[in-house]
Amino acid sequence: MKYLLVSFVIFTLLSCEQQEKKPDYLWEKEKFIEVLTDFQTAESIVRLGINRTKDSLIYNDSIYASVFRKHATTKAVFDSNFTYFSNKPQEFEKIFEEVITNLNTRSAALKGKEVESTEAVEN
Repeated sequence: MKYLLVSFVIFTLLSCEQQEKKPDYLWEKEKFIEVLTDFQTAESIVRLGINRTKDSLIYNDSIYASVFRKHATTKAVFDSNFTYFSNKPQEFEKIFEEVITNLNTRSAALKGKEVESTEAVEN
């Protein structure tokens, strides 16, 4: 009888486990990875000072705004997603590994285009 009661209690506790309810604003991981990849690209443009104008603050804001426009989102939604995923460190680390992979792929594609254009000029 004791074993039956213990088994029942354990079964009851395990069956009460609830799945986490995800917020309405939450993106799929793939979209978050794409937005982060574009955001990191924008960040590098700002930090490297590419096409810097007299009023750099306006230019910087427009670069970040272009990422939000491209993905039809706002800074608030991006920040909410960033906060949500950053509160899950293991998942966030995997997301950033994907972002780094995307950035490396883009970089390799750009280098390939540079080599092609250099070869075309030489011929």
